[in-house]
Amino acid sequence: MKNHQSKGLSPTLWRTCRILSGATRLSLFRRIIEIPGQCVSTLAQAERISRPRASQELRRLQSRGLVRVERLWRYVRYYPESDPLVSSAEPLLQAMRATFRQIPPERDGEIAKTAMGLSHGKRIAIVRIVREGPIDSHGLAAQLRIHVETVRHHLNFLEDGGWVQRAGKIWALRASDLPLAKCLMKLL
Repeated sequence: MKNHQSKGLSPTLWRTCRILSGATRLSLFRRIIEIPGQCVSTLAQAERISRPRASQELRRLQSRGLVRVERLWRYVRYYPESDPLVSSAEPLLQAMRATFRQIPPERDGEIAKTAMGLSHGKRIAIVRIVREGPIDSHGLAAQLRIHVETVRHHLNFLEDGGWVQRAGKIWALRASDLPLAKCLMKLL
């Protein structure tokens, strides 16, 4: 079976998208971007979650290179600064800044759906194929060497996230104005 996840950033990209699809993580990330340097307890209180949960969610953002941690005694503060060792981090951080400016907090679900669309390696492979031109689900299944029902499952996530659209039996790439989507498309 051909490995469609081996190209450059794919494994990192789908994992990062999985992180960005979480409502709590998105909300914490938005707070860090709006007011840099907040400590875990302040962020936890603002989100009405426990400090351990806030800390865990923030570590996930940090693991993708999207935030920087500063420890001073018992205080841990978070800043919206990308890790220079993660090549996708800076463009994604800039895209998230622009996305948060464009989309109000009450619509964070739309951002989560966009990220969820690419939160699996097979979905990234599908978008790469569809980017080359419209195709039906059987053609996708043949190229990916997976069952057509599995392709349809992933297409549902991609459609819900605004990545693809269907006309009859044919699937095509859907253009998005969301800065996050534009950035992710470039990273593919």
